Parts: sequence; structure tokens; C-alpha cells
Amino acid sequence: MTTERTVLGLGAMVFLAIGVLFLIRPEHWATVVEITTPTAMARTDLRATYGGFSLGFGLFLGLCTLREDWLRPGLVAIGLALAGFASARLVGFFVEGTAHRLMIIFFVLESVGATVAFYLQARLGRHGR
Repeated sequence: MTTERTVLGLGAMVFLAIGVLFLIRPEHWATVVEITTPTAMARTDLRATYGGFSLGFGLFLGLCTLREDWLRPGLVAIGLALAGFASARLVGFFVEGTAHRLMIIFFVLESVGATVAFYLQARLGRHGR
């Protein structure tokens, strides 16, 4: 298995796991990041946003591991998604004037993941794939 496929496969597994967890128990997993879900509408939206999107994106990344011609789009997609998460967290750090340890850990993981994904997609381009 190539490094590109490994990165996409790991990304797929993480997003699929997040999706399943938020579909099954959104109120529990929301509390990890101090989100409250006081109403059925709030829980439904959490299921859709964290659960449904994560499942769909995880499936897309999984499909990207199977097709050579989808490796670059998959790497760009996960790179942009992770860079978006990291950038928004960084904005939050400055706007809120504080950064919780868990948010810093997520920021570092997302930043590293985005960097790796962008590097690998650029490397694919140089090798003609």
C-alpha cells in the first residue's frame, strides 16, 4: 500500500468513526468539547453535521484509496478539510483569548495532517500520477 493510500485510509477511518459515534450518541460526544444538546432539534443537527457529514466524507476518502485517479483529489480534499479545521481553531484561540489543551491537540493533529496531505498530493504530481 502506498503512503498516499495509507493516509487516505487513516483519514477515512477517523471520519467514519466520528460519524458513527455522533450518529449513535451525539449528546455524549458533544460533551467532550463542552457542547450542550438540550433539544431534539439540537441533537438532530449534531447528528447531521458531525455524524452525517463525517460519514459521507469518510466514505469519499475510502473510495479515493481504491482508485489511482482519485488519490490526488482525495488528498486535496482531506488537506483542505483539515486546514479548515485548524485555521478555524486558530481564529478561535485569538478571538476567545484562550486555548484549551484538547483544542491545541486537535489543532496540531489537523495542521500536521493537512501538511502531510498537501505534501503527498504535490509529490504525486511530480511523479506523473
